Amino acid sequence: MINQYEFNKRLGKGQHGDVTLCTDAVTGKQVAIKAVKRKNPKVDRMSHFKKRPIPKTEHTPVTEQLGTTEHKILKEIAIMKKCRHPHVVRLLEVIDDRLYERIYMVMEYLGGGEVKWRTEQGDPIIRVSQTRRICRDIILGLDYLHHQGIIHRDIKPANLLWSEDRRVVKIADFGVSHFSYAQRLAALGEGAISPSAEDPILMDDSDLSKFAGTPMFLAPEILAEPPGDDAATNTSINLEELADDTVETVTLKQPRITKAIDIWAFGVTLYALLFGQLPFHGEQEFAIYSAIKECDWDVPEKMGIDEIEVGGRHQDKPKKGQETEGYLVVDLLDRLLQKDPRKRITLEEVKVHFPPRYMRAFVHFDA
Repeated sequence: MINQYEFNKRLGKGQHGDVTLCTDAVTGKQVAIKAVKRKNPKVDRMSHFKKRPIPKTEHTPVTEQLGTTEHKILKEIAIMKKCRHPHVVRLLEVIDDRLYERIYMVMEYLGGGEVKWRTEQGDPIIRVSQTRRICRDIILGLDYLHHQGIIHRDIKPANLLWSEDRRVVKIADFGVSHFSYAQRLAALGEGAISPSAEDPILMDDSDLSKFAGTPMFLAPEILAEPPGDDAATNTSINLEELADDTVETVTLKQPRITKAIDIWAFGVTLYALLFGQLPFHGEQEFAIYSAIKECDWDVPEKMGIDEIEVGGRHQDKPKKGQETEGYLVVDLLDRLLQKDPRKRITLEEVKVHFPPRYMRAFVHFDA
């Protein structure tokens, strides 16, 4: 136990920490606790080796005052503290005691687990109507995050969690997320809060020098500048793992981090849910990067476990009101997967452009 929480079983192990199912001995409710070591000797040692010896003063940037690993944890916590939304996993409590080698993040528990999108054979496992419901929840959650100035940077099925009754999907895992003060100001307009009102650790942009995210879901603008030497040594990663595992390596040039990268990742996620495969392929990691930057994508003949006809990648535009389900899907994917982020559809456009029958809310669960 730690405080009033009794540890039951491990739910998962990720790059940024173990997640365990726990019971609150006071209320009897189940929670998920993410335990992260505040220090990673290997990573922190290399970080200090690369950094210039800057004397610690009150003006020293936050990232210089903390170990690299601890800084990442505290930034994730600061971002999650800002989030209160039905489609974003909620942080309930943080247990940060210097007597412990780990920091414990107590979060709401979602009993449905992560959204599964394919069988072992690479076939889709959910209906198109279920995909529509999942995407509705992602759009609402992402819209809220972007309004708060938060760029998730790692949208993918593994970071989408079902509620126990499978009625709601929530966005999880903010381990590589970024808070953009400029984006927050743009969302708020007049009367925006001053920088001094924000948590200082959120104002630190040092993580923008990191090449972070899941390779298969990275946007082309991030890959426009080649990763640095640290990333170049990563070509031996299992290609199956590239669809799920988040990577974070130092890059020599600052990538273009805007909310458009989340919209691209949402497009890749939608494609995965519908077809049980990903839109871009390659035999090695950098072949995949090249495909994302340069190649077009195609679609299978059918989508979903219910095998609805798609109609091909390039279709003639039908008359208004006569759009087929396949046409609407391809049209949406085409707008989401625009390689130029300036031409990529926005979440507001997604919500207002497509017919209600495509984005409608579902009251009943599709078995």
